[in-house]
Amino acid sequence: MNASFTGLLLVNLFYWGTAQHIMQRAIAAKNLKEGQKGLLIAAFLKLLGPVFLILPGIIAFNLLGDKLNPINAYSAFVNHVLPTPLVGFLAAVLFGAILSSFNSGLNSTVTLLMLNVYKPYMKPNMKDPILIRHGKVFGTIIALFSMLMASLIDLMPQGFFQYLQMVNGFYNVPIFTILIVGYSTKRVQAIAAKVSLGVFITVYAITQLFWDTGLHYLHILAILFVVCIILILVIGKIKPCDTDFVLEDKKAVELTPWKLLYPVGFAAIALMIIVYSIFSSAGIAN
Repeated sequence: MNASFTGLLLVNLFYWGTAQHIMQRAIAAKNLKEGQKGLLIAAFLKLLGPVFLILPGIIAFNLLGDKLNPINAYSAFVNHVLPTPLVGFLAAVLFGAILSSFNSGLNSTVTLLMLNVYKPYMKPNMKDPILIRHGKVFGTIIALFSMLMASLIDLMPQGFFQYLQMVNGFYNVPIFTILIVGYSTKRVQAIAAKVSLGVFITVYAITQLFWDTGLHYLHILAILFVVCIILILVIGKIKPCDTDFVLEDKKAVELTPWKLLYPVGFAAIALMIIVYSIFSSAGIAN
């Protein structure tokens, strides 16, 4: 079975729908309507992804041959088609884009740690200016650690991106599993989510570190996703909450949805299916 319809789908749903460093842009919107508009604009822009993610690789393959190392394909392609001054310009553009993503990840990491771990469990009475100061210190440590770890990328035989996606499986799909059940049920207790999280991470760790099942890690993520959803629902059935959970509206922002949300959203989904069909058909034809 194609991994695009198993674990890869779940990984992308987590990344684009729940990852803090992605969703913090929408969370910062002045109201629900503007946040929904921003997400839908981003969805249409995301459909341009194959143009700059897939086509350069196809062109590089045809220009430079099939013996080209995939890790170095993009840089070799750029050096082949661009004059030297423009190579430097493109490098500056890429560096700026990398810094933007790095800053987003760093900001979300510090935010989650300081507001969800440090303040509630260690310093519940800490004032915001001091919390921000401590957050800057932690962010600096994380940034330095990341720069040191970057030197190890060349030591990864399967490539950094592939390795990163495998490691991310320890938290992305397990968290997404809990969120899906949380959004779709009202009486499942927190203990069910905690048990599911422990089972998911433990089994995934065993299959990736100690036991070669012969299955791709994306397929394992998909199997554990289904198993842990069933586990949560069974525990919720055995020991449900006494009353339905009701999400509290704290009146912080206006929550009136955009009237064109569903038509525009369905249009984005339809275009996504069309783009996927075009590129998958082209791949089959080749």
